[in-house]
Amino acid sequence: MYENVYTLRNLSGLITNNYILSVAIALLFLALAYLVSNMIAFEGGKNPKDAKIRRTWFFILGVTETIFFFFWNFLYVTDLIKGAKGQSDFLFHNAMATIISLVVYIVLGFVLSKTFKQSKFGTIF
Repeated sequence: MYENVYTLRNLSGLITNNYILSVAIALLFLALAYLVSNMIAFEGGKNPKDAKIRRTWFFILGVTETIFFFFWNFLYVTDLIKGAKGQSDFLFHNAMATIISLVVYIVLGFVLSKTFKQSKFGTIF
């Protein structure tokens, strides 16, 4: 997927790929959150705690997704860039892509939970 060394000349392509990958990772973790929420059984009774468990897992996966994406880029991809200016440019875009990834995860999770109100995923928010 990545070449051995990125120079300033081909850094813009890497940055574009990074933004696309951030959205793809957010969608992947959102699908994982949907699967996890469906695996948690409904609880009956007076004070069911299943919705709280689903919500907790949703946010745990969101934090995990954010940390995974940032550190993967920081530890692996940044070393492939030749030159300090290119690395500092990429680190800025890595931070922005990480924020975008988290926002996409939360906003799409909210929209999906409101769309599927009668499902288990609908109890997340």
